[in-house]
Amino acid sequence: MIKLLNHFHPLEKIKRSRSKYLEMTEMPDFLSDLIGQEVPDLAVRSNTLDYIVLDLETTGLDSEKDIMLSMGWLEMSQGRIDLNTAQHLYLNDDLNVKAETAVINHITPQMLAEGVSIKEAMTAFLKAAKGKILVAHGCMVEMNFINHYLSGAYGIKEPPLIWLDTLQIEKKLQNSVSRENSNDFTLSGTRARYKLPEYNGHNALADAISTAELLLVQQKRIAPRASATLGQLYRRSFD
Repeated sequence: MIKLLNHFHPLEKIKRSRSKYLEMTEMPDFLSDLIGQEVPDLAVRSNTLDYIVLDLETTGLDSEKDIMLSMGWLEMSQGRIDLNTAQHLYLNDDLNVKAETAVINHITPQMLAEGVSIKEAMTAFLKAAKGKILVAHGCMVEMNFINHYLSGAYGIKEPPLIWLDTLQIEKKLQNSVSRENSNDFTLSGTRARYKLPEYNGHNALADAISTAELLLVQQKRIAPRASATLGQLYRRSFD
């Protein structure tokens, strides 16, 4: 019975789709290396895995119309955040930053002019992501922008990457306690619930660090006396 239930787990669906995707899709080596990595077992303890936590600063939420301004990421391994892996890149592909965007994101045209191309930034991130679980808060934004870039640059459609979404995890955790819709699920609001320190917002690297810390706390909340499994985290992210 358990084996049958696991067959329909969303992570198992990812596992089955990967080999077919690799057979049918031409892609650069760094992406095939990422997609070709072995999918961890559902029962593996989450604190034994490697993660890469990503945040994007963009001009809006529509990947078809808006642009990426900066990317921030860092890695987690064995339940520890590795600040030595932290990266924060401004993207110089579009310097026409509107005044209101500069005010909200605190990113000026001069910062972008000194940045890197979106190709350089995306390639660096996707290479760093090899062998890791991808993490973001509200990861549909990051997924959509990455998918949009890969579609335009390489003609690749929605690669089967493994994401964890700390926003969706938090919604599931809160819904198990109360069905009220008054909860604040923003990154800062969620961190406040756990009494985590407040960082300056609208900075891709600061938000990536904030998300990494949040994931560690959520893992402990799910399994206080042990360690949450990857299956528990993934099901709360997408099921």
